[in-house]
Amino acid sequence: MALTQFENDLEILRDMYPELEMKSVKVEEEGEFPQRINGKLLFKISLLADVNIEFGEQHMLLSNLSNECVEFTIYSCHYPDIRRCVVMDIKSLWISTDEKKMLIDKALRLVEETVDMSIEFADSFTSILILIFGFLIDDTAILLFPNGIRKCLTQDQYDLFKQISEEATLQKVSRSNYHCCICMEMEKGVRMIKLPCENANVEHYLCRGCAKSYFTAMIQENRISSVRCPQCEYKELKLEDFKSYKKMLKALFTPLIPVSFLKEVIDTELCERYEKMFYNQAATRLSKYCPYACVTCRRCDSWCTKEDLDDAMIQCQKCHFVFCFDCLHAWHGYNNKCGKKVSLSTDIIEEYLDDTVTSYERKRKLEAKYGRRVLELEVNDYLAEKMLDLAIKKEGSNLQRCPKCKVVVERSEGCNKMKCEVCGMLFCFICGVLLYPEDPYEHFREAYSGCYGRLFEGMPGTET
Repeated sequence: MALTQFENDLEILRDMYPELEMKSVKVEEEGEFPQRINGKLLFKISLLADVNIEFGEQHMLLSNLSNECVEFTIYSCHYPDIRRCVVMDIKSLWISTDEKKMLIDKALRLVEETVDMSIEFADSFTSILILIFGFLIDDTAILLFPNGIRKCLTQDQYDLFKQISEEATLQKVSRSNYHCCICMEMEKGVRMIKLPCENANVEHYLCRGCAKSYFTAMIQENRISSVRCPQCEYKELKLEDFKSYKKMLKALFTPLIPVSFLKEVIDTELCERYEKMFYNQAATRLSKYCPYACVTCRRCDSWCTKEDLDDAMIQCQKCHFVFCFDCLHAWHGYNNKCGKKVSLSTDIIEEYLDDTVTSYERKRKLEAKYGRRVLELEVNDYLAEKMLDLAIKKEGSNLQRCPKCKVVVERSEGCNKMKCEVCGMLFCFICGVLLYPEDPYEHFREAYSGCYGRLFEGMPGTET
């Protein structure tokens, strides 16, 4: 084979693949000077249709792949032995070692089945490489994505395909024209910013200048709810529709425009200001709707939000102070009881308790708002109080409530002038009215009193 003819054939190969890199090397071997060709080609596997990438419950459609690289060396001295004259290696971030070996083997088999190695012709090397390159570009997708599916073995593999998809999308965007809804100008995608809209089926863009000025103005004017895509329809979050507290937290504390996105558009100081205002606004709204959900830290005055509504222990994410939600003191353990910070209204308790009126969905919403354990404890206390009230009203009962602290007092002996052992208040056992400390017996002496002359009524030995 004439060297000049061989070089001409290589030029044809370069014309077909402009991205092809090749270098000729002279090596001394057994007294001769055979030619060795080193080269590499960046190629992209052609997908005839979108493929589905899966890992566990995660899945996504992939339309384009990143560039792979095949490095090769051709030894003219070993031709036409295809297994010896061509050495290849595929460089790829996602193709496994076993898959690389399989692809190379199939490429060499294709050459063996297609080219008649018994005939010497000038463009033999060119033909071999054209066959191999064509196979890698056009025929490998069906091998790597059987039935159009790629099942990832790890989260890292899935994330890599996600990154490949995002990079392919960016390349496509940079070459396309998009309309800015603020300045009404048409710009190339490289000068535009794609907004992270909540609806993945829509694509809205702003030019970089408008994006910076718009988000800067919204934050400086404290219009936190307006820090979003100006084209998407705004729907205010309805907390009363949630049946899960954790889902409510996620929705409420997830901004429509992520802070990570804003950091690429506006100043860091403004991002920090927005992040603080957004969290404070969300926590304030949550505290009004869920009385057991959040409270301000007594050390640094930052909002602290419960991860579990039924847990009284809470930790400040800023200063890491761990304290009790109910008494606001440093955490004292679950066994050391303290007073309730918030009590539920009787209407809420009765609604939760009444199975004939309250639906299952409504109960889930109440649990998302107040916490299931809190509701159950309140219901138990409510039922216990109801039973005590019935016992007090029962004829011949020796029980009565203190009119001030509502604790139940039992009269075992003595007159109807009672003193509460808890709060020290004096009251009438018969009617429950508070008595004057200066003259507690006046109530029983006044003729207009319903308890006139009944000071000793009910005492053993006074029955007539």
